[in-house]
Amino acid sequence: MKHKQLAALAACMLVFPMGAMAASVTTNVPLDSVYYSYIEKLSGMGYISSMPNGAKPYSRMEMAKWVQEAQKKEAEKPMPAYLQSQMQALENYLAPELAALQGEKLDNPIKIRTVTAEAAYNHSDTMRYGYRNIKAGWQPFGENRNGYSYGRDGNIMANVEVSGNLNNRVAVSLRPRFSYDKDNDGSASLEEGYIKTSLGIWHIEAGKQALTWGQGASGHLLLSNNMKPLTTLQLHFDEPKQVGGFFRFLGKADFHAFYGMTDKDRRDDAASWGRTDYDDAGLLGLRLDITPTSYFTFGASRVSMLGGKNHGLSKSDWKHWVTGTNDSQQQDRWNDIAGFDFRLRLPGVQFYGEAYGEDQAHGMPCEWAYRGGVYLPRLTKDGSWDMTLEMAQTNEVWYQHGTYQNGWTYSGDIMGDAMGRDARKYYGAVKHYLPNEAYLGMYYQRTQMNRSSCLDCTVDEAALMGQRKLAANTYLRGTLGLARVRVAGQDNAYHRFATASVQWMY
Repeated sequence: MKHKQLAALAACMLVFPMGAMAASVTTNVPLDSVYYSYIEKLSGMGYISSMPNGAKPYSRMEMAKWVQEAQKKEAEKPMPAYLQSQMQALENYLAPELAALQGEKLDNPIKIRTVTAEAAYNHSDTMRYGYRNIKAGWQPFGENRNGYSYGRDGNIMANVEVSGNLNNRVAVSLRPRFSYDKDNDGSASLEEGYIKTSLGIWHIEAGKQALTWGQGASGHLLLSNNMKPLTTLQLHFDEPKQVGGFFRFLGKADFHAFYGMTDKDRRDDAASWGRTDYDDAGLLGLRLDITPTSYFTFGASRVSMLGGKNHGLSKSDWKHWVTGTNDSQQQDRWNDIAGFDFRLRLPGVQFYGEAYGEDQAHGMPCEWAYRGGVYLPRLTKDGSWDMTLEMAQTNEVWYQHGTYQNGWTYSGDIMGDAMGRDARKYYGAVKHYLPNEAYLGMYYQRTQMNRSSCLDCTVDEAALMGQRKLAANTYLRGTLGLARVRVAGQDNAYHRFATASVQWMY
């Protein structure tokens, strides 16, 4: 599958209009922004004709184009009050980009975009649980938070987003984070920070940034923001391109590539388990998204962990990597995960899924994991209630490897779905939307980990969540949850969790 993917990438690259006018460079919308759910809702309600693909984050300009589509649709199909308020918020947030789409010069100077202050209470006897055979951990309510772990009892956190344009071709973003709790003490870090520019139809990004590839609601099998943002060099199209020539039936295509380096202490982490690994292992990712119609998008991805200190690849190794040949003769020189994801949008319902394979046998992935889900954006006529249902499953060797024996991890977290190997997850969420950008919702998630082991673990997690707009640019958000963890049939451990955050938008 891997060499076929690469061939498809090369073929598509040959038929794009390479001389096309480049779009303005803008920063990306952080993955934890509420605006992603607003775009998803507009898409589900039929106000966006284009199909967002599975490579996130989206740029501000991409979102602005979808808002522009929704504005045109609104003229013939009035929005309910709750959706109007979401639309208005997007218009205010993306005002510079919307003006640029109308022919004005992009005017988006570097400034403070958001300030968020959060207080959390995490009542539990155990801060983090470990996985079998790898030095990494997880905690209830701690998935997909850019690698941040809540301490026990009280937590205080704050982050600031500073971003904007130096000019029409250079954009920068900085997002420092401050936190304090009794387990981690006080810490300050640059959670995200990158510079972005363009070269023809290509956008180039360098720095730390959270990425997700896939279509999952509760996680992503391949690449997620369960880990802290990885420092990478990225290359991707400035916007999806219409495929020409013989391949025009493929519609629009989007290409992403990145390279980064993992931990400097992978060897020591593995040694603590009596295993081996290599420091500074590289992470190379390739992704091609194809959107042949306005209701279907398909993504093919390959991410490889390779190289590392005293483990560099030779010219021959790279040749085998390109063809997807990695067997005992090459001593398993890299760790691959490759496969595909999709989303099908029909009136009143969306179906999505992921299927990825670990490693390969004669060029084909051989150990598969799956995710499937359905999004119902219109439980009621006006869409003020919606629902998401999802199931995911991995096998016994998932996220494991014979050469990189600390597995598919970075900085103490799994880079894909936090459920880990030999696991099954069930997820369901319901939301009710109110005017003035308010909503109430709840979710339930059951995760069965290490299912075939005597050390199996079952986690039942449920939470209420909500948002209220306090003022023109001020939001109050909260979560109240309870989790039960049962390991190897032993007594239940209960985790009580609550957060309240205030966010100021500028």
